[in-house]
Amino acid sequence: MANASTTGFGFVPVMTIGNTPATSGDSKYKIKSGLGIAICQNDPVSLQNSSGDEGYVQDASPATADDGSTGGASYDVDASPVASPALIGVFNGAFYIANTTNKPTWANTVAASTSFAANPNTDANSTDGFAFVNDNPFQEYLCKADAAVTIAMTGRRMNCNNNTLANAKSGQSVATLDIQTDNDGRMFRLLRSAEDPENNDVSAVGCNVIVALSARANLFNS
Repeated sequence: MANASTTGFGFVPVMTIGNTPATSGDSKYKIKSGLGIAICQNDPVSLQNSSGDEGYVQDASPATADDGSTGGASYDVDASPVASPALIGVFNGAFYIANTTNKPTWANTVAASTSFAANPNTDANSTDGFAFVNDNPFQEYLCKADAAVTIAMTGRRMNCNNNTLANAKSGQSVATLDIQTDNDGRMFRLLRSAEDPENNDVSAVGCNVIVALSARANLFNS
């Protein structure tokens, strides 16, 4: 039986490892004004490594991240932390002062080239915004697989597919899990089927599965 949908929705926080309730709390990180590449809700994110922008949040789901590092399906933190910086978690939204209105703004996504106005409540009226990230290293995430899933794949480390960010729905990611062979430096570990009655056919494209950040790719475990 085919699954009801094959469209991705990124990585949605659910329970934590050990099947315990998740607080779903978000931590605040800085995000730079005028990003070259958009950041969408439910996308994995890392910290930039490029000169002058180190420490700012960037989307790790495109093939090339904002700092020029490798993301998406080719992400490999073992290649070097500069080539693919370790992930901090999954993006859940941003707060900034809109440059066009000078009003405080909350958004699920930050489009490329979005400029922030100075925030009078920060030191030196900074134009930095704030990204809110689910960064619990024990968090589990619901996502959609791009191919059939077998029992032998349990525990494998996989990446998300390259996200062009052009098809985000109202700011939400459309990234899916790239079903592939195991590799130490990849983003997520595949744990199990999500047992969604309408999307539980593991023999077909589009089944919903549960993953967790791979320890090697997680900044807080590396």
